[in-house]
Amino acid sequence: MILKRALILLTLLLAGCSQSFYGSGRKLLEQGRYESAVDAFYKEIAANPQNAAAWRELGVTYYRMQDFLKAEDALKQANAIVPDARTHLFLGLIYEKQNEYEKAIDAYAASLNLDPSKQTREKVTAHLDQLVYKKISQDVSLALENEAEIETDTIPENTVAVVNFDGSHLQPDLAPLAVGLAEFTSSDLAKVKSLNTVERLKVDAIIDELKLSQTGYVDPASAPRVGKLLGTSRIITGSLLGIGDDGFRLDGVIVGATDTTKQFTEANEGRLREMFDVQKKFVFDILDSLGVTLTIEERDAIREIPTESYLAFLAYSRGLYFEQQGMHEQARQEFNTAVGHDANFSAAQVGMTKATAAVASGGYSESQQALESFAVSAKADLEAVAGGLDSRLNATLLNSGIIPDINLTNLATVPLHGTGRVVITVDLEQ
Repeated sequence: MILKRALILLTLLLAGCSQSFYGSGRKLLEQGRYESAVDAFYKEIAANPQNAAAWRELGVTYYRMQDFLKAEDALKQANAIVPDARTHLFLGLIYEKQNEYEKAIDAYAASLNLDPSKQTREKVTAHLDQLVYKKISQDVSLALENEAEIETDTIPENTVAVVNFDGSHLQPDLAPLAVGLAEFTSSDLAKVKSLNTVERLKVDAIIDELKLSQTGYVDPASAPRVGKLLGTSRIITGSLLGIGDDGFRLDGVIVGATDTTKQFTEANEGRLREMFDVQKKFVFDILDSLGVTLTIEERDAIREIPTESYLAFLAYSRGLYFEQQGMHEQARQEFNTAVGHDANFSAAQVGMTKATAAVASGGYSESQQALESFAVSAKADLEAVAGGLDSRLNATLLNSGIIPDINLTNLATVPLHGTGRVVITVDLEQ
């Protein structure tokens, strides 16, 4: 099939084609001659209004000219014809420049869903973590500005948020376990479809903004305000107490954000190395207190143990603690240690990936600048250059400026310009 398509393409090319306005536009764009590139792309579009690549590169050109309104319009035209990862990448950059973080997140997510090149995927994924926290911080600041206007009686009853547990009564080297247990308690509650669990990043952002605690623990007395700002009807927290050499006790409380009521869970005790037995019982106690009826699937999902390794979980908890403090390199090292103890500990693997990306990208501004620099460079060029015979043929043709961006499966729609002759040498057996 590949051989047949290649021969058809060569036959078409031998029949005649010449330098396209699209190819000229791309060369002008690379040379920084933006006005001339715009003119070339418009000429290409006039000849072929359905050339998505020409619309896309027109949008890229306007972006580089800092004309975001025209850039957005051109990119949307491209998406209406053939959506692709590069188009959504630049839409995300446009929205981010205008502080429309939610729209930027959606655009970057769409880019990832359209099978971008490996480098594009890595760059976008790394920046998304920074952008999500930026969006959450923006939401938190807005909530604080409008705190007096928040009506607690409009907050849905099924909303819950888990804040860090108090680990101050544990030995210092074990205190991070309070962060890890809170993290997995939140994850377990999120498995219940009838509950709306506030994401932990937003919880951390609120606590950081209010400067309530270096450990992220929220005292029950301040929980109603935190709940109001988070838009949750209940705040769940707990306290850990060491018992003997290898035991601990978990006491929990559910604080009503609207009525300041407190529901205390039963005290749960166990050995440190079997702490998930205690944590799971704690979660089920919370759900019973909330009057939640679980499905069999939800109950089974909650019972799943993330890791059997106590050392892996302890290292993971330390990683979470450092991550909350913005100490990404230390977090990366701890997540790496956790994976070393349990290679199948998926949460630790995710944490290591995120921390590694955070270390590489720096802060939000540095991360945004790095993604922009990558996007406008040759590294983020047409996705066709990323492997495969079809891709290599596309790259050869596009770089020669002979024909517009095409997919070899749609040869019938390829517009040819003029006459001429081209010879392409390629190993059809590879």
